[in-house]
Amino acid sequence: MEAILFALLAAFANILGGLIIFIKKDWSRRGLLGLMALSSGLLIALTVLDLLPEVVPSHPWSPAFILLGILCIFFFQQFVATHFHFGEEVHHTDHSNSTVIGAFGGMMIHTFFDGFSIVASFEVSIKLGITVMIAVLLHKIPDGLTISSIVFSSSKDKKKALWSTLGLGMSTIVGAFAALLINQFSLPQEDITTLALSFSAGIFLYVAGTDLLPVVNASDDRPVASLFFLGIVLFFILQFIIKAIAPGLA
Repeated sequence: MEAILFALLAAFANILGGLIIFIKKDWSRRGLLGLMALSSGLLIALTVLDLLPEVVPSHPWSPAFILLGILCIFFFQQFVATHFHFGEEVHHTDHSNSTVIGAFGGMMIHTFFDGFSIVASFEVSIKLGITVMIAVLLHKIPDGLTISSIVFSSSKDKKKALWSTLGLGMSTIVGAFAALLINQFSLPQEDITTLALSFSAGIFLYVAGTDLLPVVNASDDRPVASLFFLGIVLFFILQFIIKAIAPGLA
């Protein structure tokens, strides 16, 4: 139940990000890039230092499912939701209808797996679930701001921009319930959870390495890019805090 509540929180962060564009018309480009850099550092640290050591020794098919996660999101972005790249609004303000549709489709896939990953990680431990949730939460606000910026710049319609962020929130919730549904099948629950987390690890590596970091690198803003290292440090801080507050969660 805690996992669903955290998935709802992540979905709300999508909506909050979308509302920002109406609160402040010219949102700080550096602020958005900073969140991307911080999120990418935390996602990579979480995947390499926590998820991979957890799943790879646990199941012989884990490496294959990590690769499958990478291939799936690559396939959807390239052949299903074309014209989409995370953070595209940082560089462009004018978007065609095909770009809007592609961006929305790509973000829906992305947020679906966010919700899926939160629930799957809680099946292993609360400590891992909380860490995954925070890592996902950090890029949820940029997600919402991204899609609302693209939709609003194309349509000049605030209602459409708001509905687009609500769609991302719903996609997160659907992903969370999909993970719960998979766990109900009459298959070894431990194997399902391990393979689901392996799939999520591939998604995280792809999102951090091909969607978030390229946008940060292209900015040539070293102070902002340095937040990538802070994201890695944040991973260790979170681990320390969680262990200190509730050592039995590990």
